[in-house]
Amino acid sequence: MSWSLILLFIILCIVYGILLGFLNRGRRYRYTKIGPLFTAAERSFLGALQLACPSHVVVMGKVRIADVLKPAKGLGRKHWQIAFNKISAKHFDFVLCDANDLSVIAVIELDDASHKKAKTHLRDVFVESACESAGLKLHRFKARAKYAVDDIRNQLFVAEESVVTPMATDVQQPSFDSPSNKTCPKCQSQLITKTAQRGKNKGNEFLACSAFPACRYIDS
Repeated sequence: MSWSLILLFIILCIVYGILLGFLNRGRRYRYTKIGPLFTAAERSFLGALQLACPSHVVVMGKVRIADVLKPAKGLGRKHWQIAFNKISAKHFDFVLCDANDLSVIAVIELDDASHKKAKTHLRDVFVESACESAGLKLHRFKARAKYAVDDIRNQLFVAEESVVTPMATDVQQPSFDSPSNKTCPKCQSQLITKTAQRGKNKGNEFLACSAFPACRYIDS
């Protein structure tokens, strides 16, 4: 085959590619609606979750992990892209946000029967590791027909009070807290009396919001 024929063939391929791209540019694609955003189990949990959350906490659903987390600094372009690709197609079932600025407080995964599969288990292990590395609290609940609002509230907002230290102060949560007759000016939850366990205020009592860690109000 002569060079002229080869060159003609290449030119024809280029022209064909250009024409094909031009024709597809104006093509209109049709889409179809998938259906409900949540499964029946997720809708049931969402209703109980909204009742369990204080008024200053907003519940978001089906949030892409890449909208909450991002690869840490210091990675090269190649490894940054690899790390991003690992989270770009995954999502959290529910995300708890502060109503004031929609900053993320914690994330929730609802585990149904599919989480027993090996592939899903590997996905869960990766997501837990990603959240841990970012310092983001991940809560897991088992999917069931009915949910107790108090159980959800206790796991999200009560059980951690004795093990989580307020970020805004140099004090540690005491082992015993007593309720007060005052309410939090930020979220209207009950204030409880705590005793500082370390720092310059060690031994001093202060008032803190009972909705901690969702609300971090402290009245010293």
